[in-house]
Amino acid sequence: MIQLPQAEVLRALKKFKRLAKQDLLASAHTSNPDFWRSQAEARRATYDQLMALIESEGVEAAYRKAVDEHAALPLIDSGEAAPEISGKRQALEMFFTILGVQPPQAGETGESGAALVAEATS
Repeated sequence: MIQLPQAEVLRALKKFKRLAKQDLLASAHTSNPDFWRSQAEARRATYDQLMALIESEGVEAAYRKAVDEHAALPLIDSGEAAPEISGKRQALEMFFTILGVQPPQAGETGESGAALVAEATS
């Protein structure tokens, strides 16, 4: 079981969201600006959703939702073909890194038995 204060997880997600904003601004200077803009926007949107869920329902609920969303992504990420998918995948995997857990394997969902994440009191 992992114990992380809600404020600490939110702080980390905000930092990653700022990095995605920098990538969004830099996308115009790449060889494929549309791809990198869409990828950065998808990451920012995913971080926003995770932060809102953490604020309303807590870290454990956000973890379960992230596991379910990660499981729903296509197994093969073609990269160039779907910047929204690669951006969402990257954001979810960074969230798992923040929590100190491995990204779930294919077919694993957040509704499994014991909770892996427990909130610590701030």
